[in-house]
Amino acid sequence: MDKQTLVRVQQTVEEILSVIDRQAKACGVDYYLFYGSALGAVRHHGFIPWDDDADIVLFRPDFEKLRAYWLAHPVEGYFWQDTRTDPGYNIKITKIRKDNTAFVEPQIKGLEMHHGLFVDIFVLDDYVQNKFLRTLTEYITMFDYNASRRYLPEGKQKIVYRLTNRLFAGEKLFRFWYKHVFPHLKKDPTMCSDIASFTHSARYDFKREWLGTPRYVPFDNYSFPIPADADKCLTVCYGDYMTPPPPEEQVSRHKLYRLSFDQAYHPGEKGED
Repeated sequence: MDKQTLVRVQQTVEEILSVIDRQAKACGVDYYLFYGSALGAVRHHGFIPWDDDADIVLFRPDFEKLRAYWLAHPVEGYFWQDTRTDPGYNIKITKIRKDNTAFVEPQIKGLEMHHGLFVDIFVLDDYVQNKFLRTLTEYITMFDYNASRRYLPEGKQKIVYRLTNRLFAGEKLFRFWYKHVFPHLKKDPTMCSDIASFTHSARYDFKREWLGTPRYVPFDNYSFPIPADADKCLTVCYGDYMTPPPPEEQVSRHKLYRLSFDQAYHPGEKGED
């Protein structure tokens, strides 16, 4: 992707962020730029120069409130995408997509779903005190995620995933755990965790006080919120986050099959392979 195209992608993503910001304010919930977007806000006062998407995070109750508000008050031209609103979508990370655009990754180009330019929404859940039960929760979440996208790795692991994909098909086990078990597990009220990251490490565990009251900071031509103590959050995720990676690593993590700023993508249409 050339520099001019990348800047246009970033501008479109900022536009989506501005819509999310208005919706969050309208329903009275806090959200934060997070992960690479928070790093960009702190280190570059905008996007990481080679980044082409954005990440935000909310605590679970705020996420559910924002979802309910958005579906009741949709914004024309933008789509709340999850596995319930878009049956063809098989990834457990919620996205806000812009209509009549395309940002199509090769591995999902055959899926009949909304492929527009997007912002990722992550959720911070309660932190389970017991290490075994916390790890079990992460594995249940991971296997459910993999079953939804029919993930089958190469090698000996394929046998295990054939079994777990069948066991976790249809989300029944996942829904049972989160409805009937997870709410009753003892939690550490000072902590929270991005369970969906499946890292089984402390890289996605945060003290709630670090998030605190959102701090609005400059982000290119906009102003968006970051955690009250963004330094601690970013240090947990990246270590020495103020030192950029070497030039050979300063590239987008997305491989694109199709990019369009004015036309939606649908697999199987004339001209598509």
